[in-house]
Amino acid sequence: MNDLMRVHRLLCLPFVDEAAYRAALGGPRADLGTVQRYLALPLRRRPVLSPYFDPIFYLATNPELMQDGADPLLHFLDVGFAEARSPHPLVDLPWLLEQHAALVGTPPSIEKLVELLELDLVAPGPYFDREFYREQLGADAPPRGLLRSFLLRGVWTGLRPNRLLDPAWYAERNLDVPRDPYGALRHFIVGGDLEGRSPGPDFDARDYWRRYPDVAAARMPPLRHYLTIGRREQRLPGDAARESGATPISSAAGREPAQDRATLLRDAAAIRDLLADRRQTRKEAVRAAPPALFACDDPVQELRALAFTASATPRVSILIPVYNEIGITAECLMALAASPPVTPFEIVLVDDASTDPTAAAFSDVDGIRLLRQARNGGFIAACNTGFAACRGDYVLLLNNDTQPEPGAIDALVRVLDADATIGAAGAKLLYADGRLQEAGCTLLPNGESTMVGLFADPREGGYSHDRDVAYCSGAALLVRRAAVGGRLFDPIFAPAYCEDADLCLRLAGKGLRIRYVASAVVVHRLSVSTGRTSEVRRVAAIRANQQKLAERWGAVLAAQHKVRVLAFYLPQFHATPENDLWWGAGFTEWHNVARARPSHTRHYQPHLPADLGYYDLTSPAALARQAALAARYGIEGFVVYSYTFGERRVLTRPLETVRAHPGIPFRWCLCWANENWTRHWDGGAREILLEQHYDDATLAAIVADAVEQAADRRYIRVDGRPMFLVYRPLLLPDARAFAARARAAFERAGFPGLHLVAVEGMEAVDRGIHPADLGFDAAVEFPPHGRAVPASGEVEVIKPGWDGYRFDYPETVAAFVGRASVPYPRYPSVFPDWDNTPRQPLKGTDFEGATPEAFRAYVEAKLAEARAFLHGEHRMLFVNAWNEWAEGTHLEPDLGHGHRWLEALRAAQDATSWNAPAWP
Repeated sequence: MNDLMRVHRLLCLPFVDEAAYRAALGGPRADLGTVQRYLALPLRRRPVLSPYFDPIFYLATNPELMQDGADPLLHFLDVGFAEARSPHPLVDLPWLLEQHAALVGTPPSIEKLVELLELDLVAPGPYFDREFYREQLGADAPPRGLLRSFLLRGVWTGLRPNRLLDPAWYAERNLDVPRDPYGALRHFIVGGDLEGRSPGPDFDARDYWRRYPDVAAARMPPLRHYLTIGRREQRLPGDAARESGATPISSAAGREPAQDRATLLRDAAAIRDLLADRRQTRKEAVRAAPPALFACDDPVQELRALAFTASATPRVSILIPVYNEIGITAECLMALAASPPVTPFEIVLVDDASTDPTAAAFSDVDGIRLLRQARNGGFIAACNTGFAACRGDYVLLLNNDTQPEPGAIDALVRVLDADATIGAAGAKLLYADGRLQEAGCTLLPNGESTMVGLFADPREGGYSHDRDVAYCSGAALLVRRAAVGGRLFDPIFAPAYCEDADLCLRLAGKGLRIRYVASAVVVHRLSVSTGRTSEVRRVAAIRANQQKLAERWGAVLAAQHKVRVLAFYLPQFHATPENDLWWGAGFTEWHNVARARPSHTRHYQPHLPADLGYYDLTSPAALARQAALAARYGIEGFVVYSYTFGERRVLTRPLETVRAHPGIPFRWCLCWANENWTRHWDGGAREILLEQHYDDATLAAIVADAVEQAADRRYIRVDGRPMFLVYRPLLLPDARAFAARARAAFERAGFPGLHLVAVEGMEAVDRGIHPADLGFDAAVEFPPHGRAVPASGEVEVIKPGWDGYRFDYPETVAAFVGRASVPYPRYPSVFPDWDNTPRQPLKGTDFEGATPEAFRAYVEAKLAEARAFLHGEHRMLFVNAWNEWAEGTHLEPDLGHGHRWLEALRAAQDATSWNAPAWP
């Protein structure tokens, strides 16, 4: 190959940006004249043809090329990529190969590298934080191509590549650094980090070396070490450690809530980083067994050896569109032939005018219906042609780059056979390495989709049970032919992106559900059949079709995306005869709240109410103000604790007041707080004031109350069924009998059923007990029960006799966010803070690091979980709690934080309305 043709081949690789090439050289890459113009230019004047290539960086990190007079771009494309040389300061190729070798390909593929960068599948290197950049852009963030956006626009407008690296700050404090922001960024990554220069105001590089001698001894660049290793090891970034409380603090008073913006933003950044690191660690720890796959060396011979027993009256039509890729299609058919479905079937294979002459071998396969398109019309046209010829009750859309595992198709059929309200059923899709590709998908209001469980362990509980979803990929999707109508896919989505989402939305519009089926396992070698197309062109087509999807279904997508927020509610704040007897006349929880004092120097107490004051919950005005405040910040309603002992009801007056005033916009459901009342406020067995029994009178009373309350139009329902929770379900002597009793009572009262939820607190947390085993429909988390992480570091005790417990809020949040998903419906829950020292002055528990900003990051993560695993009216997030003032967990405004807990909750909902993070 001569030099001109070699350069032409290199410049035609997808790493070179077509638009940049045309703009710089005045023509397309197919024109050899543009290649000659490129070669005629002196090396220093040759244009930059990719946003992901920096010739100055490449030469600086490969200085031998300067002596050789080599073209840096051509060297990278010809030799450097294969040798794992990094093309750009923010594209760290050795790091990518170490962290994500499977995604870059074996052997590494430059096409796959471009796909990773354009689709934001993984971070391109340790110095670029995709989510932080998205956060800086807000609503202006592109759905894809974040690194491209940063390099072409963001860095020049003052945005930063990560929270700790500020190029403008770095340039201002180092006179030898280029003044432009990109030049400063390059200088820091090439040499400044290794020299121990600080990247920004929140990271002291020299201090990091001083504190961690092992890093200094290894001459590791401080920021790179922190981003790749130190953060995961919970090392502290620079002089922030001095503020962490690692050494005792001398003070005569407890902590006051931080108010300055820098501190608040650092709190939010730190917990987001912590959650991101834990999430990445979980993904890296996945060790899935690769499935056994069929492979063929001679597709023509394999096809001639295949034979299917097609049914004259098929129940399932397996529709496979094909364009070239004969070997891949042969392997798909081999998998089907090895384990054909028991259900009567036919195979309809549509050849979309393949140019490969070996495609003629498809006609040699006995038992398939082969349809040949006269001309290549694209994927959607081929599928529509095949769909029109299908005869089965159900049509299985099957990509030719899939291999169904034994029993997968029959599992999908059983789901549609069992429930006429299900319009489509989708498979569990695996990568060839055994990791999960998709367990159903979610849709954002802007038309963007997320594959649930991407790269996770397919055996994890949340991916191992059937559930309703927004849509499932058309790679392996079984649909009711009659429900679809005359045309399968809408041609406006040609060439073939978002058409499957549109199909599922059309079925949902007819009142049908979309179901993910965990036992239907299909291996999908994603993008095998499209990997030869231009990645940039493909991304552009995806974005255009997402816009079409949003224009058509925007209102539906916004409604689907909504997460219902409910807060646990304590009806304690009013005088009762019981409290008068036990604690003194006029006692309410406010007495405990007002007398609280800090136990140690890092303890925020007392929590004193602000806007709503020391309210009385028998006042209609107080209840109305609570309801209005909750609605203002996106809270749908309250989960009100109900206390019943035999036929004796306690703390009933607030709800009696609500029901007596139908104009109060107070929405609620009940949670039976089935535990003892004790002098220790702990539901235990010491010094019992009211003992919880499970006699017939108690059970009859609690069920009767629930039925009566549910008759109110404001009572919270799920799919029309009133919702009722049990706080400690494992204390029920016979949970299934109680559930049956409650359901029967609701049915007798004329309700369409009951939605019964078990609270996973106390003895139930992490027990893995399926709600169905108790006769319940779902479970709900109840943090911080069971997963609280002890705080480290010393504090100065300032309350004589205090011997309580301190816990770490960020680490506890990480423990709840990072817990494994479960094989049953579980509603996520969050807590803003926890501090029961008002009730237990000398033995209480408090959390350190609980700030509204950290709470916001927590809420964002749990909203993502709700959207990943729940659908429709079941998409709920619970908050513990609205007004547990004596346990320090309240959303209601206090004098220290004002409305910031509520603002954090609202901001998290708003932030995830359009750019929801994936799960896990």
